[in-house]
Amino acid sequence: MGGVSEGDDVLARWSDGLLYLGNVKRVDGVKQCCLVRFEDNSEFWVLRKDIHSFSVGVEEVCCICDAPPLKEPLINCLKCRHCYHPECHTPSIEPEADSNSWICRQCVFAVATKRGGAIKRGRFARLMQIMKLRLPYQLSSLDWDPQHLTNQQQCYCYCAGPGEWNLKMLQCGSCGQWFHEACTQCLTKPLLYGDRFYEFQCSVCANGPETIQRLPMSWVDLAHLVLYHLSLCCKRKYFDFDHEIMSFANENWDSLLLGSLSDTPRQDRCHNLLNALNSNKDRFVSGKEIKKKKCLFGLQVRAPPPLTSDSTTSVIIILSSSQTHASGPNSLYGYIHSSN
Repeated sequence: MGGVSEGDDVLARWSDGLLYLGNVKRVDGVKQCCLVRFEDNSEFWVLRKDIHSFSVGVEEVCCICDAPPLKEPLINCLKCRHCYHPECHTPSIEPEADSNSWICRQCVFAVATKRGGAIKRGRFARLMQIMKLRLPYQLSSLDWDPQHLTNQQQCYCYCAGPGEWNLKMLQCGSCGQWFHEACTQCLTKPLLYGDRFYEFQCSVCANGPETIQRLPMSWVDLAHLVLYHLSLCCKRKYFDFDHEIMSFANENWDSLLLGSLSDTPRQDRCHNLLNALNSNKDRFVSGKEIKKKKCLFGLQVRAPPPLTSDSTTSVIIILSSSQTHASGPNSLYGYIHSSN
């Protein structure tokens, strides 16, 4: 597998769109993946396409196609020092680009992506916006499942990295692709796990900055969303209404962007949420139904709240353990961020 060897320090893109520092322990050239040990000593197999190597070969070749310079010299990235043919990079490198200042797509995204949403101001925010106008892959070449939630290539977003649709991703209403929270520049508040209540258009489809609009939510939607988020964060099914469900909702009330529900007085929120939980037994189960405390509530099936626009709201998506894994390596790298 060209460019990566056992023992190499690398940056590996995780399903949240962020890069993590790790060391290659094994290389599988057939499956085009590497076993990477991260700084917290966790080990995961990572596809070669999602690995950015620090090492630069002795021979000057393009890091995309592995070919030497053609008619024009290769352009070196100022940060990672990898070489590119102008046409191999996405977007194509302008003829006037200078290796003393030009920065590649990988490094721009490494600096600009953040938990809660990418940076919106400064040089790297502007570079990111320009690069987001084109995807580094052909969207039509991806093989999707019938519900258009996952593709076989594990290729999502502007970064072409892996992803899990239910873990802080937005779906473009025009092209159907899923985009990481960390790679988008339009959010005013961080996403909750499973929060699909947005009308979003990516930069490619908008041919410019992303557009986003919050969709209306009901009390049932809110109860479902809070329970789903808590279940992934805490890895439990049941939660105390007063001390966990209501407490989380009140503490994050402004960040939830609830539209018409936002003005609900604090003393009325409890009644509305409790009524939603008790009145929708197709979605929620209470503790008294399973001989536990009646103040406990959980989801009948751990799945994100459905949208009214879903074509088949009666179909419940049951997620496997791998699809509900909301955490990965704990060691978000600080290598390029520190040189911002």
